[in-house]
Amino acid sequence: MSRILVLSIIAASLLACPRPRPMFDGGEEMDAGMEVDAGRPRGDDPTNGWQTAVELPMFATAAATTHLGVQLASAGDQFGQPLIAGVFEDPNGDGLYDDNRVVFTRWDGVARAFTMLKTVEVIGGGAADDTRPSRQVSIARDATTGRIAIAYIKPQDNTVRIAVSDDEAANFSLSTVSDVPRAALMSNPSLALAGGNAHLAWIQGSELMYRKRLGAATTWTDVPAGAIVVNGNSVSLALDADGNAGIAFFVNAGLNMADLAYWHPPAQAAVAVSGNMIDLSIARERAPSVSLTFVGNVPHVAYHLRTVEPLATNDNTTELSYAKADSAAAATWTVIPIPRNGSATTFHTTRWYQSIFIEPTGRVNIAANFGANGAQSNCGGPKLSRAADGMNFMTCAPVGYPTQFAGEWISMWSHRPGKLTIIFAYDAPTGSRSNAMLKPGIAMWREP
Repeated sequence: MSRILVLSIIAASLLACPRPRPMFDGGEEMDAGMEVDAGRPRGDDPTNGWQTAVELPMFATAAATTHLGVQLASAGDQFGQPLIAGVFEDPNGDGLYDDNRVVFTRWDGVARAFTMLKTVEVIGGGAADDTRPSRQVSIARDATTGRIAIAYIKPQDNTVRIAVSDDEAANFSLSTVSDVPRAALMSNPSLALAGGNAHLAWIQGSELMYRKRLGAATTWTDVPAGAIVVNGNSVSLALDADGNAGIAFFVNAGLNMADLAYWHPPAQAAVAVSGNMIDLSIARERAPSVSLTFVGNVPHVAYHLRTVEPLATNDNTTELSYAKADSAAAATWTVIPIPRNGSATTFHTTRWYQSIFIEPTGRVNIAANFGANGAQSNCGGPKLSRAADGMNFMTCAPVGYPTQFAGEWISMWSHRPGKLTIIFAYDAPTGSRSNAMLKPGIAMWREP
């Protein structure tokens, strides 16, 4: 047999071999070809189903204080492929946190793998398990310019920092957004980009801050609203169809009471979304949190905040709720409690973190961290609640779930019409490293 014939047979065999897949493949892999956008080749999309996107390095021997994915944030790029930023906590495992760092990775469709973790900045700080439900990292991409930016808190000098890349995250330029020095504690940055403009909200002490940077400007402009005093450690900024910012947060409504509020700058007053609620932030297990999105110019939110009604008389609902405004003016809102499970046999509750994505069809999707106490009996986590009509939700875990209590710092978007990507930190900071099916680090589920 000639050498040419042998080589031809080998080449044909290699082409016929199936591609490697993660162990939790939930469907057929998308073959995207080699489309090009802004000079970046698309390559292949990640495999569908459950998978560990990025493992905690040397997790089998890593120190108990070492965690990857703390304060995790993610978003889809121009192809719906993941952009991920978060904190790598105590990477050298010495029990100190002076080497905490913000890291970045993204899916490389040509290499068919996530890129090596890139250190954006060493930020110091402490252990994240004392900060729930704070989210100290936020990531966004401008669909007009292709700019990628990461906003984060740098505890070493108590500043709000932003890292900006105009070359598909090959390089980041760093700058400080907040004024320095500041005595008030900075927390919970929430970033959005559109049309060449950047919008950033955060909590400064107990005050809500919002700044924007327009076009090629190098400085940030304050958007004052008088003193807006927040209650709780959660703020969410999103942009409407016109590129204007809306901000959701919690305000004090009296002793042990809080209102979920919404502000549409430059309006001088925030409006209440849902009041008469018990603020259990004194117990970290029930600290309130909120996620905001828009359909056109109408705001929608998903949030955790326990109602006044005792759970004993409200067994089929949890602290998780969905609310939609009646119009862009957001004068009134419809609030819908999210059922804990699709099954009435055993109810599992959620806490701390949620993400909301609304499809063009009107289907509302809310993913949330499953953090109930007690035995795991059915429909594990993270929880995914969906309502085709935006009203009647069914709740369960994504199909084939390999986790029980999971979903910290969860985020979600659509990688193609009707299909969701969900990314969250697993084993960050208190998960088990004994799950043989999903390794600690950054977990991902892509809907087939």
